[in-house]
Amino acid sequence: MATDGEVAWEGEEALAADDAQAQQSDEQVDGAAPDVNVADDDEDADDGADYDPESVAIDVSPQVQESSNASAPQPRPPAPKPKTSGGFVVEVSDDEDDDENDASPAAVPPIQTRAPPVKNGLSPAPRADNPLPVGPQMVPRLDAVTLLEARIQDDQRGDMDAWLSLIAEHKRRNRLEELRHVYRRFLLVFPQAADIWVEWIEMELDLDNFVEAERLFGQSLMSVLNVKLWTIYLNYIRRRNDLTNDPAGNGRRTVAQSYDFVIDNIGVDRDSGNIWQDYISFIKSGPGQVGGTGWQDQQKMDQLRKAYQRAINVPMLTVNTMWREYDQFEMGLNKVTGRKFIQEKSPGYMSAKSANIALDNMARSLKRINLPRLPPVPGFDGDQEFRHQVEMWKKWVAWEKDDPLVLKDDEPQAYKQRVLYCYRQALMALRFWPEMWVDAATWCLDNDVRDAENKPVGTDLLLQGIAANPESVLLAFKHADHIEVNYPEKEGDRSAYAKAVRQPYDTVLETLYRMGDKVKEREKLEVSAVRAAATLDPSMQESIESADYDDYDDDDDDDDDDEAVKKPKKSPTEERIIAIQEAHAAESQLLSRTISYVWIALARAMRRIQGKGSQSEGGLRKVFTDARQKGRLTSDVYVAVALLESVVYKDPVGSKIFERGARLFPNDENFVIEYIKFLHSKDDTTNARVVFETCANRLVSNPETRDKARPLYAYFHKYESQYGELSQIAKLEVRMAELFPDDPQLSCFKSRYSSDRFDPISAPIIVSKAVQMRPKQMLSSLEQQQQQQQQRAYGRSSIPPARRDLSPRPQYVRATASPKRPFGADDDDAANPPKRLARGASPLKGAAGRRLDQQRRNQASALHRDITFLLGILPPAHSYDAQRLHSAGLVSLLRDTPLPDYSTWRAKTGGQVRTPVPMGGRPTTGDLGGGRPLSPYGGRLTSAGGYRSSALPFAEMPPSVWPVLPSGQFGGYRYM
Repeated sequence: MATDGEVAWEGEEALAADDAQAQQSDEQVDGAAPDVNVADDDEDADDGADYDPESVAIDVSPQVQESSNASAPQPRPPAPKPKTSGGFVVEVSDDEDDDENDASPAAVPPIQTRAPPVKNGLSPAPRADNPLPVGPQMVPRLDAVTLLEARIQDDQRGDMDAWLSLIAEHKRRNRLEELRHVYRRFLLVFPQAADIWVEWIEMELDLDNFVEAERLFGQSLMSVLNVKLWTIYLNYIRRRNDLTNDPAGNGRRTVAQSYDFVIDNIGVDRDSGNIWQDYISFIKSGPGQVGGTGWQDQQKMDQLRKAYQRAINVPMLTVNTMWREYDQFEMGLNKVTGRKFIQEKSPGYMSAKSANIALDNMARSLKRINLPRLPPVPGFDGDQEFRHQVEMWKKWVAWEKDDPLVLKDDEPQAYKQRVLYCYRQALMALRFWPEMWVDAATWCLDNDVRDAENKPVGTDLLLQGIAANPESVLLAFKHADHIEVNYPEKEGDRSAYAKAVRQPYDTVLETLYRMGDKVKEREKLEVSAVRAAATLDPSMQESIESADYDDYDDDDDDDDDDEAVKKPKKSPTEERIIAIQEAHAAESQLLSRTISYVWIALARAMRRIQGKGSQSEGGLRKVFTDARQKGRLTSDVYVAVALLESVVYKDPVGSKIFERGARLFPNDENFVIEYIKFLHSKDDTTNARVVFETCANRLVSNPETRDKARPLYAYFHKYESQYGELSQIAKLEVRMAELFPDDPQLSCFKSRYSSDRFDPISAPIIVSKAVQMRPKQMLSSLEQQQQQQQQRAYGRSSIPPARRDLSPRPQYVRATASPKRPFGADDDDAANPPKRLARGASPLKGAAGRRLDQQRRNQASALHRDITFLLGILPPAHSYDAQRLHSAGLVSLLRDTPLPDYSTWRAKTGGQVRTPVPMGGRPTTGDLGGGRPLSPYGGRLTSAGGYRSSALPFAEMPPSVWPVLPSGQFGGYRYM
């Protein structure tokens, strides 16, 4: 008698089978329904210990399935409301049909649809018992605002154009309340959209609604660091504080405080130059005279000097102008002290100037937008441009982290402010890029960045990123990991600790499950829209009905072997519906896999905090029970939980979970491979082979799943190659060759001996370094042209041209860059094409030329220009065929020659120097005749020189080591 737990699981299998018929399974997403006909094993009633993976009670109450082919007739409503999908009307009346109805309203009989025979209680097409209205139907004209609202409701974060169009439409109609409502909704989705904040605030200021404007300033300023928004704030402050009628000076103090507040927050922006200039102009307009002796004069001078010194250290567009003004200011007061101040502040200005140039180069292709867009999927329109912007923002952030202004050691707070400001600017444009949020939060947490209230900025960035991307598992994992590491009371209440860690996981899981439901609804809506559009075309409707009728009759045509008769060609509408269903199935598959890995991460975290737990008291088993009740799981969850039970706790429940997964996912090759690995780790080779044979035969029996058996065979072949017998390996390879004839036969044999670090085919065995490791020579363009011309000259002959040993000129090719033409080899015009000096490209003029020249200057040259030119005009090495220097013999000669001491040689010679006999019979005259002794290495003339009594022996290399003497003009030893 089956236990209650087994009955519950049988109910779950039935529910899973029903869901598979509805095109969506809760626990299996690979398209294969669970095998509900497999009987439960007898040992399922006893799972070991107190935990039964099959004892989770799941609601199996019958649910009414919605079917498009219902057997009961559905009456058509008398006045259907037009349906819309994404702002488009999917069901409207045809104008031609209305005209026909107007022409003969009384002659139109009730329309009835003739349906084919009903099988299995299903009707291929619904039939309306009530006749359609014969009069003209008035379709209400949809308002533009209604269509835009429908688009926004369907896609709030993606359809930015609909938002902007809706705002413009309300502006055009001058609907202020509706416009405020749209602004409020828009900023809830895009809270960092500075342009929309500016529009809303300017609208309120134009209406003199200062209370609302101040409220908006309070909501936006600290979270949106935008120069334009803060400039409007300054203009509002100056507007509300009249300085012309301010005897007490309260208004000036308020404006001055506002300037300090603005500069402290956005003064590091490279576009904040106008604010700095306005601030300095505001100080100059204050009471006092620069250069005076009064206290107001001195105060004004100190304020100006402080403002200038802060401004010249900021890499902004107006830094050069600010430096010139500061130089004039200091030199106008006192040249002695001015030079001192300028000398002290010059390094900071030079750093800011060079940093501004670097920022200008980076920002040239960077788009600093504040209306973020969703990132395109790789491979679709706009993905390359978006990735380029991401890389540019990362480059800017990395540049700020490298500390080009040298602030990290002397002014750490200024350094942190600059990096954090750069991150916030990047997040305004990349709001929907979770990687940037995680990167910014990680840097803030590592550097202990805190706000004015001493709260960690990194945690706040994580929460903002999750609010912007609730479906991001990366942000959820990072937030949960941060809580688990930094929870204050880990050793206290474990349940509270586990609840705090689980909260990010539960949030992202709820979002992903809602997205899965929306995918189902969107699929139904699109399919219904296609069918509704098909009903307007009678020919298309007939094709659908005939195809459905043929599909129902196919079950009775068992004797017909022609598949074309059994499966008629599908209509375009059916193909469109199938394409829609396949696309949504792929999307559901991706969501299910993501959900599964979130459950896996949650199970591991709860195991670390609460241990194994139970089905009702938390821990690993509680998470597994919750995951199975929620559904939409892949086999990865079963594999991960089974391995945790088996590896960590050595519990036999792991084997039970694998067996349960094998029944739920019979066609999942990845799960079967993990199951076989688990059995091999337990040394259960018999059951491993049984599982392999069972799954492999099931997969190869169906042509549609045959390719899924390929990785299964590959794994088992690798295992047999390492631990099995050769006969079993051969049999397996024969089966693989029959099943997969397209695979190379050598690859199967190679896999016996290969590993991740070794491949018997591509192993680089070097036999001869001189031949196999010859370096590649990069020839210049002129040398390549010369070789191509030579190949064309004697390309038709297999014998290379003979060397011209008897030529009156040296046997090397002249410099190809010389304006003179070399001596022709023969009279063949093909071998002697006209040689002209290569003409360089004309340099670009204007800004493009200067930019290219600057890039060339910045690139480091490997060799000097003159050396490069010399190497360019030298003939190639292979053209030199004269005698080459025997370096080894020369070094041996210098090393083995004994040299006497100078004093000994002086004593033996007596200090006399004799004039040598001139060579060749020519008399020696002038300064060259005397004073220089003859070299002792002069051959026969040695005895006539001043070294005739020297102790040095005559050094001569034996003939056996002499190099071969070449022929020609420069052959032989010229000075023997």
